[in-house]
Amino acid sequence: MKDNHMIEIRGLNKFFGKLKVLKNIDLDVRESEVVVIIGSSGSGKSTLLRCTNFLEKSQKGTITIDGNVVTHKSKDLHIIRRDIGMVFQHFNLFPHMTVLGNVLEGLTQVKKLSKNEALEIAEAMLEKVGMSDKADVYPSFISGGQKQRVAIARALAMNPKIMLFDEPTSALDPELVGEVLVVMKDLAREGMTMMVVTHEMGFAREVADRVIYMDEGIIVEQGTPEEVFDNPKNERTKAFLSHII
Repeated sequence: MKDNHMIEIRGLNKFFGKLKVLKNIDLDVRESEVVVIIGSSGSGKSTLLRCTNFLEKSQKGTITIDGNVVTHKSKDLHIIRRDIGMVFQHFNLFPHMTVLGNVLEGLTQVKKLSKNEALEIAEAMLEKVGMSDKADVYPSFISGGQKQRVAIARALAMNPKIMLFDEPTSALDPELVGEVLVVMKDLAREGMTMMVVTHEMGFAREVADRVIYMDEGIIVEQGTPEEVFDNPKNERTKAFLSHII
């Protein structure tokens, strides 16, 4: 694993009204590192991810992506955003477009690639996630697990340096979770830099380089999966894990 930081977050604070959701978050993510964030609902995990991708505007702190300090006022924000792929809990596919059309959209509209270039990339990404045979099908005719794999293909097609996953399996039926995790494990093995918010502790234990436990807007504890799961230091971490493992 390389030592250069793809993400550097310093003193990040986020409010929703008077509610302070993130409290002075400091976090570095190295290139090719897989960081899994765990914690109860409302602990700030998803907000941290959304701030990292500038879908939410933080009130204080700095975010550096691949050496570039980024703010909402950055004139290059749209370019930097292209380097960050995001996969959401509820897929966010366009229902009026086929599976292939969903993956093509960003390539033709954002990257302005020719139809042939875009098609080559889109087909390769669908093959990568095992969805080539559904290219001409509309999202309403495929399962949740298949939708999520298409969403991953769509993000990967933009050739991001970083992938953010916000509870990518929590909306899926249990029997469909595995097919999405397989794709994510493959990405991790290929060296993709990843931040993953998930409740899948088996995935965290198997794939994460580092596990972060958040509670009430702060990073309470972090370490290797073995350190956090097998020998947690903080009482809050111990209490959380006792309920889910």
